[in-house]
Amino acid sequence: MDNLYKRYVENLNAACGLVKPQVTPGMSEEQIIETIRSGAERLFRIHQENDGILQEILFSKTAETLAAEEAEQLSALADELFSYNRSPDTGVAYRIHKLLYEYGEFHQDVDRMIRELYHQGITILYLNVSAGDGKKGLFDDLMEKYFSAGASYLERYGEIGNGQTRGYIIRCLGNLKHVVRDLEEDGSGRSLEEIEWEEYMKCFNRTMDVVNSSDYRQMNPEIPWDSFAYTMHYDRTKFLANLRTEEAPSPMIAQGVLESAEYVYRHQEAAAKAKNRGLGGRTRYVHGAARYHAGLLSVEELVDTLFEMCESSDLGDFSGDNIWVLMYTPEYLMYYTGEMPEEKRQAVQARLQGALDKQQEFLFRLPRNEYALQVTRILQLTAGYMVNHDKNFCQRVLDYILACHPPTFVHSKVVGLLTRWFCRRLAQVRPELLEGTFGLESIDEASGNLETLLELAYQSGLRHDLGKCMLLNYIGLYSRRLLDEEFACIKQHAVFGCRLLEAIGMEEMAMAAHYHHSSFDGAGGYPRHERECPASVRVIVDIITVVDSLDAGTDDVGRSYAAAKSYERLVEELRAGKGTRYAPHVVELLDDPVFYEDTKRFLAESRRQVYVEVYCDAPCS
Repeated sequence: MDNLYKRYVENLNAACGLVKPQVTPGMSEEQIIETIRSGAERLFRIHQENDGILQEILFSKTAETLAAEEAEQLSALADELFSYNRSPDTGVAYRIHKLLYEYGEFHQDVDRMIRELYHQGITILYLNVSAGDGKKGLFDDLMEKYFSAGASYLERYGEIGNGQTRGYIIRCLGNLKHVVRDLEEDGSGRSLEEIEWEEYMKCFNRTMDVVNSSDYRQMNPEIPWDSFAYTMHYDRTKFLANLRTEEAPSPMIAQGVLESAEYVYRHQEAAAKAKNRGLGGRTRYVHGAARYHAGLLSVEELVDTLFEMCESSDLGDFSGDNIWVLMYTPEYLMYYTGEMPEEKRQAVQARLQGALDKQQEFLFRLPRNEYALQVTRILQLTAGYMVNHDKNFCQRVLDYILACHPPTFVHSKVVGLLTRWFCRRLAQVRPELLEGTFGLESIDEASGNLETLLELAYQSGLRHDLGKCMLLNYIGLYSRRLLDEEFACIKQHAVFGCRLLEAIGMEEMAMAAHYHHSSFDGAGGYPRHERECPASVRVIVDIITVVDSLDAGTDDVGRSYAAAKSYERLVEELRAGKGTRYAPHVVELLDDPVFYEDTKRFLAESRRQVYVEVYCDAPCS
């Protein structure tokens, strides 16, 4: 690759190390702050350099102006930037493939067009966060467009001589399984789950007809047909979730899941024997659960298998399979023990509690920075079961998610402290505005309600950006500006955080997380809402919206993606947005000269203290 391309990759690698500066024991507070600040300044320079590089090698190019050598260099760069779950820069890889498709179309290069249709589809898949309803993704329509266009070349399969290109056609056909449309009951009496299954099976059967065809296999024996078949079966086992949640699980779905679970089990069993190792935990669970839902295994036998997996796992083993076992298995045990007769369920309660305790101990042994993405994804998927844990565990889990991403953790803690600070001041000067907040009818120190309110205000501020940490599976870059597609993803962080908090029973804090980017007048901000913010958290949202901007805009220690503004300038911006973006009753608190100066000092001192605490790996609180 050309030096500019190599430089971009080098900058990405350097930026990853700068997100968490190395703080060594014995450093003074001033040395810690200076280390963080110098790292942030270097990161900002990388950010600016990378923006310039991308402008030169990518964003200034068109299909008509792109030279053949540049196209090949960009293709090589895209390969370096995208590697499925471990991609350094999925967004830029997507933009490269988009340009290369246009280049192929301009030159009528069918092989390149097909290849780039697949790569556009697969990269946008890894940016395709849920739009808020749990199913529909932001980029479902784009995915369908790319994969459908690629799959349509199946009609011209015989005309295409390149075997690799033919493989991309089959990949596009199979990947249509990822596209989820908005489904509605059609009056047939079938459940939505059954309708979804039937839509899914159209893609599954169409793909498997090709994959299992002797004609296609003979034309291109070099294509990994068996691997394609395994991937289709593996994906179909995801419908186990439907079987767990339906009141009357569909026998049709149960039978289909069983067929795929058996296929995956046989494949994994052969691979395990060849490598002289045991079967993975997920494979054992899927096989056992599929047999249970098909009526071939008793719930007691399935539960025994899950207990054995959990109890034999090693708390010091941080392999992917062991993380899966210890993080998922207790949640499945809670569901399946609930399916047992009362007497048998009571008999296994001690073992169930042991599994939950082991899960909790393991979670807090996991090194945060090495396993953050994997663990936050698991916690997101199993959040619904967390209500069965005590509140202390739920709080620690939320802190763990935040602590996995130090920059967001620092900002969240400072926003929590500022939320409590502004809330206390509002209680002094306009206590009537706080009445009814979090269900507290009277706000006075004598009853203890004020301290309760202030703690809830702090917790709400601390959790406001929880969803941003969960979105790091999709967006985790500080080394360049966000692309439009990535900003669309980031705007979903309020929805992600809200969903997690709701799932663990923190409904009012969930609403605070959901609305904290909404404009006070309802005319702007995101996400767009169908109903008003609940009155019980409205004033807390008003405060968080102000202090979120106050901290983010003035952070001169660790913020790398924009130059920090002065406190004075930021307050003027708050005043300019009073009544539209920001709540007047919050901004006007800063009109008091004493509170104005006290807040400036409190913000600076709190920020330094939090940076030192977080980057020294102090315990979460």
